[in-house]
Amino acid sequence: RRLEVGEAVEVLEGPVEEGDLKRIRAKALLDGQEGWLSVSGSAGTKFLEDGGSTFKVVKDTILTECFDLDAGTNKAATRKLKAGELLEVRTWGKKQDGSGLTRMRCKAKSDGMIGFVTTIG
Repeated sequence: RRLEVGEAVEVLEGPVEEGDLKRIRAKALLDGQEGWLSVSGSAGTKFLEDGGSTFKVVKDTILTECFDLDAGTNKAATRKLKAGELLEVRTWGKKQDGSGLTRMRCKAKSDGMIGFVTTIG
């Protein structure tokens, strides 16, 4: 299948050069399909670009308004994130004093909601 513009993939292997082409083996985060993709064409046309700021939720969790989980958050500003959802990093993870959790500020690609999510802990 063809990837959509802006679709995120996980690099599994490569890049490898095949003649004038540079290719990677990758998995689409949207549906888990795996295959080989051309990073760039023989004329130098760029098909893929590094998107190191996209994360995939691997376990149901919550997106909160505040960095500190103990802060009284507005229920309307908190929502459950389901496994498989894609997040775009806004601020890289920082360790929370006391709890030891690492939390980052991100934007849910599905609805644009911005908040904090636990990445380690």
